[in-house]
Amino acid sequence: MIMEKTRYSEWIDNSIGLMHIEMLLVGNAQGLGILDVDLIEEFTKLKINSQLDEDRLKKLRHITLSELWVMGAYELIRLINEINKQRNFLKENTKEKLKKTLTIFTEVRIPLTKFQKQGKEKRLYSKIATKNIFDPYKGVGWNFYDGKNKEIFYRKDLGDLFLELLKEIKNDVLGSAQ
Repeated sequence: MIMEKTRYSEWIDNSIGLMHIEMLLVGNAQGLGILDVDLIEEFTKLKINSQLDEDRLKKLRHITLSELWVMGAYELIRLINEINKQRNFLKENTKEKLKKTLTIFTEVRIPLTKFQKQGKEKRLYSKIATKNIFDPYKGVGWNFYDGKNKEIFYRKDLGDLFLELLKEIKNDVLGSAQ
């Protein structure tokens, strides 16, 4: 598919900015990019409503890889944030984008992995992922409900958000390197 090749190129091109922060981050970002593209392509082939064991296993694999992608992306974004706190290499608007992106990924990651609120409090998280949802254009997503409000996050939207962050970081880092 043309979209996937272009999207993968975006991951490669925009992850280069991380080279000026920490070389080891580049491979992680590109690996997440490969998985992002694979998940988008794979989703179009899933038979969501099929009850055949093979199709159900493919769907389960896709959901699991999507959750693992969120966890990996969250950790990379968190690490970029920590490095920026130490070195202060980002412009103010990019710092805000980083903070917003980290907050959104935290909102998704915590209930998917820990079932507890973020922070030091260790009681069960009140906002839980009630079910996996599927959108023909956005792929797999999670429906979070806290008893009052419902929020939906799609993995592809999270990939878009992360790509935008990488693009801004690249512009900041390469702009200041010139």
